[in-house]
Amino acid sequence: MILLSRIIKSQFAKTVKVENKQIKIRNFDLSDPQGEPLHAQEHIITEQIEAAKREAEALLKEAENKSNQILLEIEQAKKYWENHEKTEHMKQAYDSGFAEGVHTGRSNGYDEWMDKINQASEIVESARQEYVKHIESSEAMILELAIAVAEKIIDQKLEESSEAFLSIVKRTIKEARNYREIQLHIHPVHYEEIIEQKEELEAMFTKETALIIYPDPELSEDSCLIESANGRIDASIDSQLREIKDKLVDLLEGGQ
Repeated sequence: MILLSRIIKSQFAKTVKVENKQIKIRNFDLSDPQGEPLHAQEHIITEQIEAAKREAEALLKEAENKSNQILLEIEQAKKYWENHEKTEHMKQAYDSGFAEGVHTGRSNGYDEWMDKINQASEIVESARQEYVKHIESSEAMILELAIAVAEKIIDQKLEESSEAFLSIVKRTIKEARNYREIQLHIHPVHYEEIIEQKEELEAMFTKETALIIYPDPELSEDSCLIESANGRIDASIDSQLREIKDKLVDLLEGGQ
């Protein structure tokens, strides 16, 4: 803006100098055809110069005002951009980036969360399967131990008391007391004591029945077999325990 003023003033100054120079030449070389006094001509010229100067200054002032107005509008537009448009664009960019970040974070967090849930589910399922296998093997093992313990207890009872084996024989005869003829097979170690109880055993039948007792060394000491026309009844401890075991195994397998 200062540069434009200087240029206009400089141009104006040159014009004035030229006019003055021309006036001086006119004063020395020419005479006024109308015969006007010299000082009157100078006054007119001076007024013209002042008028031209005022006009130039007015144009310069107007140019300066317009320039200042343009600069002011530019500055105001710049401030408006910085305070409004720039902030809004930055906010939009931030919101867009934040929303994308939140979406990405939620997506990643959800995927990570689901992975952990799946891992936990797999661990729980694996533990459950191991638990079931352990229970199944434990139940089978417990059953085996129970049968073995029962067998030992029964054997011990049989060794300690002859009444124990006699009670086994009596329970077996009850199952066949309606038969016409019965053959009782036992180990020789119990033969004498059972013969001594033959009358008591025969009294258990509901009708006249022939009871024949055979010693059989091939049988185990706790074995008791009854044979008749209706078939065989195995009342030995081993067979009874085996039957009990089979039934328990069926119950265990059926409950799984």
